Amino acid sequence: MKAKKPIVLFDLDGTVLTPIGGTPGPGRTAIDRAVQELFGVVDATQGVRLAGNTDRGIARALLNKLGVAPSEQEAAIDRVLDAYVRHFERVLETRRYRPLGDVTGTTRALTLRGVCVGLATGNIRRGARMKLESAGLGDAFDLDRGGYGCDAEIRADVLRVAVERCGGDRDATVIVVGDTMHDVSAARAIGAKVVGVAMNESAREELHAHGAEVVVDDCGSAVVAAIERLT
Repeated sequence: MKAKKPIVLFDLDGTVLTPIGGTPGPGRTAIDRAVQELFGVVDATQGVRLAGNTDRGIARALLNKLGVAPSEQEAAIDRVLDAYVRHFERVLETRRYRPLGDVTGTTRALTLRGVCVGLATGNIRRGARMKLESAGLGDAFDLDRGGYGCDAEIRADVLRVAVERCGGDRDATVIVVGDTMHDVSAARAIGAKVVGVAMNESAREELHAHGAEVVVDDCGSAVVAAIERLT
């Protein structure tokens, strides 16, 4: 039988974790190195917004920028993402991620309250696992309860996959925890509510402007309180 308990889906980057150190972050560094390896182009992501996108969407945007024919892009996307994972593993040997708040305490508290906790991230699953482990959050989420950038290119479809893997149906109460307007628009596409996590004032303004029900400073106790209010 499908689960009827509320489902809370967490984005990763800027929501539950963030890189330690300056820019470019480990993810951008790894995808740039992957493109350089495959196509000989340096700093390919310059001018490309990664936040809120999916890994497949990022790869396609880069291939369009490089002039790769649409008929060749599906196979090329797979090559780019495979190379990205290899480079990402190397980058993480010297660059790390850190949690944004008491993430483990938050997911544990929600689970104890009868919430199904899942992930909904534009990262491919391998990249998501590596980021979580880098931040010391390997036990904070069940990766089988999640939607990833390898499941779908459109963020709303990633959410739909995550809801299904959390045992939800059309009547399930779904709340998305994310940090960008793209999380809000994707949540609206599936009828979900949004708790925004804002690392700075511009992010807070963006989330409010696009209709997030609640905006908090980090992924800690305020998220639990917000979800209690929304459910």
